[in-house]
Amino acid sequence: MRFGIYSNNSRDIGYEVARSLARILLDKGCTPVFPESFSGTIIREVEGAEFGSFETCDIIVSIGGDGTFLSVISEYRELNIPFVGINKGSIGFLTEITQFPIEDQIDLIIDGKYDIIERTQLKCELYDNDGRLKASDVCLNDVSVLRGSRPHILKLSLFINGEKVENFYGDGIVVATPTGSTAYTLAAGGPLVMPSMDVMLVSPICPHTLQNMSYILDPKSEVEIHLLDFESSPIVCPDGREMGPLKQYDVLKIRRHKDTVKTIKLNTTGFFQNVRKKIVARGSFYENGQE
Repeated sequence: MRFGIYSNNSRDIGYEVARSLARILLDKGCTPVFPESFSGTIIREVEGAEFGSFETCDIIVSIGGDGTFLSVISEYRELNIPFVGINKGSIGFLTEITQFPIEDQIDLIIDGKYDIIERTQLKCELYDNDGRLKASDVCLNDVSVLRGSRPHILKLSLFINGEKVENFYGDGIVVATPTGSTAYTLAAGGPLVMPSMDVMLVSPICPHTLQNMSYILDPKSEVEIHLLDFESSPIVCPDGREMGPLKQYDVLKIRRHKDTVKTIKLNTTGFFQNVRKKIVARGSFYENGQE
């Protein structure tokens, strides 16, 4: 088996985990492959490690936190290869391997003792007032419209399948997949949704209203967010990446992407066990599954 490995050196200091993983794989007759840009790092000292494209790999491994995992998926999603994360971040909800040493969990992957979860993605397109496409992106977690650097409220209009739902003032809005239900949507008061479900979630962020609710949509729905009024330029962020500044009367269109992302699920912990261990009461969390 060939394993593509990407490590975030700000989390994996000195590429310690990356080098350890490479040696484990080599000992088991597998080939570790790193991006060409890693050839100038200390990883080059691992005899047998390769540097180059992930196109011929069977699995792609991300070493870092959830942000690293999302970045790796953004970079390599077109390869249609299963992803798995090794957590070196804080909460690491999306990363499957959290216990160290990692050899036993790597053995499960090599032996094929895992499930594949097909995760829904979102396609987001930004149009100007004349209907011209300004930017587009794909995200696994969510896409959010956020107020800019100045703390002024936004006026937004929400449409679903061409039907106007509501106007509201607030800090923004987040549209999420089931995978993203444990991220910004959760903080915005949205529901927890198991990642195997096929739905879309829409949650206003701090709306100025006496009532607030999220929307759970059919996966074939198209969401439109119209920007009606603001004093500073807000931003669109798919999976935390800034897509670009917005202008008044711009329209953001969001729908389910035609392709899913494949992630590896080891049969060691369930979804709600992860919720209990990693996301608990306000102001608290567990690190690496330890109470």
